Amino acid sequence: MIPPSEDEKAQIEEQLLHNASGLKHAASSSEAYFKHYQSVICPDEADDAVIQIEESTLRTHVDVLTYAKILCENGTLSRDETTKRWFDKQVATATEIDHIMRAVVNVTFMINCDERDYYPKGIDCGTRRAKWERNQSFLNFLETSFLPLQQSANVGLALGDQTSLKAWKLARRYGIQIRGTDNLLEHLLYDPRQRTLMIFHHAAYLRSHLRHSKDDSLDMGFAESLTLKTLPPRLLFETLLSLHYILFPIVHIGSKRSRSLLKKYIKAQNFDKEILWFECVRPVPPDFTFRYWGGRLEKLQEVTKRPPPRNSLVSWFERHTSERNALTVAILGLFLTVILGLLGVVVGVFQLVVAWLAWKDARA
Repeated sequence: MIPPSEDEKAQIEEQLLHNASGLKHAASSSEAYFKHYQSVICPDEADDAVIQIEESTLRTHVDVLTYAKILCENGTLSRDETTKRWFDKQVATATEIDHIMRAVVNVTFMINCDERDYYPKGIDCGTRRAKWERNQSFLNFLETSFLPLQQSANVGLALGDQTSLKAWKLARRYGIQIRGTDNLLEHLLYDPRQRTLMIFHHAAYLRSHLRHSKDDSLDMGFAESLTLKTLPPRLLFETLLSLHYILFPIVHIGSKRSRSLLKKYIKAQNFDKEILWFECVRPVPPDFTFRYWGGRLEKLQEVTKRPPPRNSLVSWFERHTSERNALTVAILGLFLTVILGLLGVVVGVFQLVVAWLAWKDARA
């Protein structure tokens, strides 16, 4: 499929981003989103990894909007029931249906709903395989994917002044590499082996969806938010605050390093340029706590308290300095001290004997 025209962008902007501010807005503040949209819906045909979809199955961008509308309005239907409604009068292969299903969910909710592999060992904080099963409703998929995140934190982490979690400190002091992601489920996901931290950077997407539900309760659940064709306000709000209050506090005095780092990521990793613009959309409650991302933020705090090794040599020493190894080294050190002490005594006695014999020879 060819990229959307300006008129089609306006339709996508209105339905998927809930913005109806005209073509100029669609071409500016939503630039990062449309780059992502095109990479998913109309990728480069030269890419061998791309599954080519027949014209009869996905003809226009209006089809994408139609499938997204059916998805949101029928959240209690299973995956098979949803796709059946999509292609009730069309012929499509199972591969085409699965591809379109992943693509539509991706551009509508910025979620990869068909993770084939589990995350690497060492990644936790409520992380699980995110897969929309065939007999599972979309609403249940969302709940089982995000709600376990709230159980990963002992207590909801307060907003506070988490200065140790600034992105530039994580990168410079602890050797953590920041990587942008288009998958909201990967936000704040830290891989201890690769020492990488994933950041969902689509600030414009977060703000536009927050505006759409700004008059509703912050704690509105998945069922209610799905009827509004969006995600729960708290989830979106926490994500935006984690960017602008924790990782890149550009609103604070002395935020030059944070802004500089953001500009670097915008240039090198195509971060959303709108991330440089601070707007929370909603007022921040005085007792606000992170319920969705609290566990992952706690994980990062642990990393700053016990920094990972910066190279393989330090890593080897850390792996071989367990409590048992430390006790062994201590006993060995004590044993060597005793041996060296005995050798010192023997040398001292030998020196006394030599001195006594020399004195005796001198008297003779």
